[in-house]
Amino acid sequence: MFQLSKKVEYGLIAIRHMAAGGPGQIHTAKEIADRYHIPYELLAKVMQKLAKKGVLFLIREFTGAIFLPAIRRSSRWRQSLTPSRGNPT
Repeated sequence: MFQLSKKVEYGLIAIRHMAAGGPGQIHTAKEIADRYHIPYELLAKVMQKLAKKGVLFLIREFTGAIFLPAIRRSSRWRQSLTPSRGNPT
């Protein structure tokens, strides 16, 4: 078994949370940090890095930053985060 760093773990939590939301739904680092009881400052930095890599879309506002899942040509990354139900046919 292998261990993930806290940054990787928090990044996966954020991506999974955003994948579970509806299309176009906005998320904040504060919202996700409060929901999963993880440090806000570290999660915000992780989400900023994910935005720089193109995994998330960052919108900076006066009150803070909001994040949207980046739209991809393929939805394979979202499918990999969603538990499969039944046998794929």
